[in-house]
Amino acid sequence: MRRVVRFSEPSFRIENVVASVTLDQRLDLELIASRVPNAEYNPEHPEA
Repeated sequence: MRRVVRFSEPSFRIENVVASVTLDQRLDLELIASRVPNAEYNPEHPEA
C-alpha cells in the first residue's frame, strides 16, 4: 500500500533587498527614505 504525503504551501518573506544603479544624477537619499514607507537609508552601511 502506498502512503500519500501532503505538504503545506511554503511561506516566504523577502527581506533586505539591495540594488545598485547608475543614474548620473544626485539623489537626496535622506529625503527619499523619509517619504517612502518602510524605506531606510543608512550611509554607514557598506556598499553591496
